[in-house]
Amino acid sequence: MKLTKSNYFSLEAGIHYMSVSQFKDFVPSLNGCEARAYAKVQGLYEQKSITAFAEGHYVHAWNECALEEFKANNPDLYSSRGKTAGELKSNFQHCNTMIEVLENDPMCMLALSGEKEIILTAELFGIPWKIMIDSYNPSRGVFADLKALKAMDGKFWDNDERRYKNFLEHYGYIIQMAVYAEVERLNKGRGDGEWLIPHIVIVTKEAVPDHEIIYFDHGSIEEQLSIVAQHIERVKAVKSGQENPIRCEKCDYCKSTKKIEKIKHYTELEL
Repeated sequence: MKLTKSNYFSLEAGIHYMSVSQFKDFVPSLNGCEARAYAKVQGLYEQKSITAFAEGHYVHAWNECALEEFKANNPDLYSSRGKTAGELKSNFQHCNTMIEVLENDPMCMLALSGEKEIILTAELFGIPWKIMIDSYNPSRGVFADLKALKAMDGKFWDNDERRYKNFLEHYGYIIQMAVYAEVERLNKGRGDGEWLIPHIVIVTKEAVPDHEIIYFDHGSIEEQLSIVAQHIERVKAVKSGQENPIRCEKCDYCKSTKKIEKIKHYTELEL
């Protein structure tokens, strides 16, 4: 299947290719749910779009130099009532403030320089993967992903590992950068370990936006690829229908399809 920007997020592409977001969706320790992920691959469930996604798409459209086209194609970005009718909604006006923060930092603009929204594919762990790189600059030996986040502080408790994780670990961003690095290397035919250096450019949605550039070394890429290797056979088996998906019973999909099979004693409720 030949991928383009118009079909990259299609159901057909999701069936044919593995992506980082799909992989994470299948892995419970990465906030995934096998039952929900399988239903999405089969076209039986579509996750509702939330405002945070639209804000992220707005900032990404700026990075792609396609912001005016994005605004023209998304009239819901504008208020339709009262004194503010016809104006950008306040949260998207704040996105403009976030963009200004990036534009005013030469290091951020350098990190985000290069080709935009580059689609690459490669076979990894025995299956085809797809990636879309926000800013691709192989002549400098780097690539970058742009993230618009609520904040960079905070910590997230991992009940399995019995420790707190930062936002990079919690959202699987380090895994994303490692897979991107490996798929890009394989696509371009370079030798083992000859990766471009991944960067994440972050701007926050706080009242006064913070921003940061984070890079990942070869050791972190190797470590995160080993984590993918630990889970990929189970993911492949569930996605292909060879194994039955396990329900998490906590996500919106599981709650919307829930059927009670037994009555619980009050002591069975989870804390």
